[in-house]
Amino acid sequence: MANLFDYLDWRGDLTVSQDPFHTIDSLILSTLSYIEFEKLNIEFDENASIFFREAGEQFVTMHADEKLSAGRLIPDSIFDLLDVVSRCPRFRDMRISNYVNQIDELEEKQFSAMTVEIGDGTFYIAFRGTDDTIIGWKEDFNMSFKAPVPSQLQAVEYVKKTALLHRRGKIRMGGHSKGGNLAVYAAAFSPERIRKRILQVHNFDGPGFTKEILEQAGHKAIADVVQTIVPQSSVIGMLLEHEEQYDVVVSRQIGIFQHDMFSWQLFGRDFIYVDDISASSYRVDRTLRDFILAMDKEEKEKFVEAFFDILMQSGAKTLSELKLKDIVLILKKTNREDGDHKKILMQAFRLLLATAEDTAQQQRIADMEKRLEKKKKIPPKNSCNMEED
Repeated sequence: MANLFDYLDWRGDLTVSQDPFHTIDSLILSTLSYIEFEKLNIEFDENASIFFREAGEQFVTMHADEKLSAGRLIPDSIFDLLDVVSRCPRFRDMRISNYVNQIDELEEKQFSAMTVEIGDGTFYIAFRGTDDTIIGWKEDFNMSFKAPVPSQLQAVEYVKKTALLHRRGKIRMGGHSKGGNLAVYAAAFSPERIRKRILQVHNFDGPGFTKEILEQAGHKAIADVVQTIVPQSSVIGMLLEHEEQYDVVVSRQIGIFQHDMFSWQLFGRDFIYVDDISASSYRVDRTLRDFILAMDKEEKEKFVEAFFDILMQSGAKTLSELKLKDIVLILKKTNREDGDHKKILMQAFRLLLATAEDTAQQQRIADMEKRLEKKKKIPPKNSCNMEED
């Protein structure tokens, strides 16, 4: 089976004029939205842009002597992906513009997006999923009782602005995780004149919406252009409600780690699909839904506030800063407290502890695999992995 890197080895030397833009390209651009492009030597504004080949060269030069980390839950492979993409004829001359990255603790908002000129007369809006920030995760939890959340409103404004800057081009958009949710929301709640320009919206394992949003006319109007794709054991993508149909792809990971887009398996220029999500995913989904639906709006809000108030007492701003010992101390403190949500809070923090331990183990395995790969010294396969002439 193959993954995104194998696809680039096979198709990376073909431009979009030779092989039209499709779903795998969309996932690649959505994945690259996790890169912190503000670290490059460019001030992004309405008139500033940079080619992928330039962005890749700068990133490699700036970080040549350090080990990059994207955070606890985002694969570090995104940096390798940027490096490869920057040298592929298919992507290297695509232009990045209107990049924004906003973290607002007061608003409880984590929002980032970029626009990519494809080269075929269309442009792609990529919305970043939840990053490593704790405030970003709190905004995700807020989705269970609040509609809309600040990043959804920001996504609509971003699409309006981008459509104005690119008056004549057709629009594609997408995102992974929360980014997929933002893409669907922005498409649904943009003005009708903009919706008519949208060719495709890709939601890669992003959570759904409250029933109130699903019942809106705008959401129904874009149903034909939305494609939702989830892995077999989808957890994130099955949260809340999905009115639209979804396609299920094979992943080489297990459980919640199937959220990793690099684990999704491809054949040629498309995913390897199966009929439905796994039974275990349905069990997790049902458990989460039962947990969420058992509380009214006020109870959900109280739970989320209690959970994150305790979490942020550690002083950590990101999940990467949150150490195992911090979570253990939080568990002990929570166990001493009274309150209706004590049992639920204890279960939530135990899940967080288990996830942290699993993530650490996964990272150790990944580091070992990287060391073994370096020892093999595998030669480059095609023009994406070779220096330009």
